[in-house]
Amino acid sequence: MTNPNSIDPADFVRPEIRALSVYSLELEDCLHKLDQNEVPWELPRRVRQAVVDQLVDEAWARYPDFHSDALRQAVASANAHPWQGVLVGNGSNELLQVALSTLAGPGTEVLSADPSFALYRRMILASGARPFFLPPRTDLSLPIDELLAQVESYPRRPLLLCSPNNPTGAAATVEEVEAILQKIEAPLLLDNAYGEFCRYDYRPLLARYPQLLLFRTLSKAWSLAGLRVGAVLGDPRLIEELVKLKLPYNLNRASAAAGCAALEARGAVERRIRVLLGRRPQWAALLEQCGFEVFPSEANFVLVRSPKAREIRDLLAQHGIRVRDMGSYPGLEGCLRVSVGTGRALRAVARLTPSFPLSKPTPASLPGEGDAPARLVEVEQGREGASPSPVRAGVRWERGIEGVRVSTLHRETRETQIRLKLALDGGPRQISVPNGFFGHMLDALTTHGGFGIDLVALGDVHIDSHHTVEDVGIAFGEALAQALGERKGITRFAHAYAPLDEALARAVVDLSGRGHFSWSAPPALAASWVTADFPLTLVADFFGAVADRGRLTLHLEVLTARNGHHAAEATFKAAALALREAVRLRGGDVPSTKGSLSR
Repeated sequence: MTNPNSIDPADFVRPEIRALSVYSLELEDCLHKLDQNEVPWELPRRVRQAVVDQLVDEAWARYPDFHSDALRQAVASANAHPWQGVLVGNGSNELLQVALSTLAGPGTEVLSADPSFALYRRMILASGARPFFLPPRTDLSLPIDELLAQVESYPRRPLLLCSPNNPTGAAATVEEVEAILQKIEAPLLLDNAYGEFCRYDYRPLLARYPQLLLFRTLSKAWSLAGLRVGAVLGDPRLIEELVKLKLPYNLNRASAAAGCAALEARGAVERRIRVLLGRRPQWAALLEQCGFEVFPSEANFVLVRSPKAREIRDLLAQHGIRVRDMGSYPGLEGCLRVSVGTGRALRAVARLTPSFPLSKPTPASLPGEGDAPARLVEVEQGREGASPSPVRAGVRWERGIEGVRVSTLHRETRETQIRLKLALDGGPRQISVPNGFFGHMLDALTTHGGFGIDLVALGDVHIDSHHTVEDVGIAFGEALAQALGERKGITRFAHAYAPLDEALARAVVDLSGRGHFSWSAPPALAASWVTADFPLTLVADFFGAVADRGRLTLHLEVLTARNGHHAAEATFKAAALALREAVRLRGGDVPSTKGSLSR
């Protein structure tokens, strides 16, 4: 009889599985988590709270829906695809495993390419199939030509392709994917987990190619990584076969409810995606400035390479910034993967730039690093043409226009550096501020106000956006007051309404020479977030500073709105329209029962 103590239970494991190492990642507290391709924000609190409230009333002692059909229908609606052609699961990884087990199986060879997601080989081996991966290209682009040649030589072999590719960020064009689909006589498993960040939309191909399976996830753009919700879209006849191997009840009530709620909040999610896409080139530029080789990305991360990658990784970790070391992947020696994070995270990396090995020279003054006391360096008031603008070279201002009222100033504090030129009667508009949404609002304010503006603002947004927003408001108010001069001949009183879809805002202004500000918004919105790093309260901070330093009375009200974004935009537009009328020259004295405005 065999001695039980002599048995090694690991000997029961298939040799190809036993040869694998455990796939894991250390999860440690840090200030800026940039190592797992997560988005840097949660779903809006109201959305999460609605899910919690729903779950409290549901039956926890009862099994959930077999196949989460409500979520299948929500995913189908969001992707304009038949719901019978959708399957949902515990992340897209589970669905990839189901697909490989259904479509590959023992002895089947599955085609793919390195470098790519590390779990692919494990999934293929778990299904009993054999992985055949093309070697990495030197430029780390997707080897579409080589894959197509492989498909033409052996068209009945399944192909697993990640686009945008993790961890490189490279993506195939729609035409390249279609070229493969026209040749392949086997399933094309297209992992499109980062599809929301990519300019290429493969979903229209589903209607023409029944061998295509498109895998999506709500872990990335939809902020549900912690609840694991994925989906696969395909021909309903193929999805019906996958259902046979999918475990029943594979998605719990909480994940299914959160998935439906996230898809219902589609507008808010899409706005945040636009913010992230605006930040991606900023991250790429900073990392290149740090001395890295930066690879093009269509995802929410950037892959970089440096001979000193591990030294830089450790330096970042010492300062609470976690990035992913990809050096063990095929073809990725010396590479780090960096998630596109918040403005704070970007500034934190920028502050460490001079310490990076092999770093390139950085600007002498980074936002928020000035230590000069608050001072107003230069003020110019009068007609355009008195002296050249110190604001930005290359901006042309029309000269000799009768009635142009212009103010130019330079304001510097420990937290911010601002240079501003404001023309009340129109002119070019160029705005550079370290927050995309705030810049968009300033553009709306000056466009609808009919103002010309040349603004460059730097600030400590790595700490908070408040200083920058408020100080720009101070500068705008001071420039407005200076440009108005003695305020003779202006309309003075004005009011305006501005709608934005369901939102409606009202602004009432009196250029009285006395600073007073009043603000109101529906209680449900007052503490809401416009974007992931811009709360609605900053709108009040900005206009409060404008009213105080511009010496004007300003009443702003959000009369109705469904979300903070619409409330903020309607507010800026209403204020712009009211200011436009109030500063308008009407001739004669300023209307006042006291004969003059208070100075």
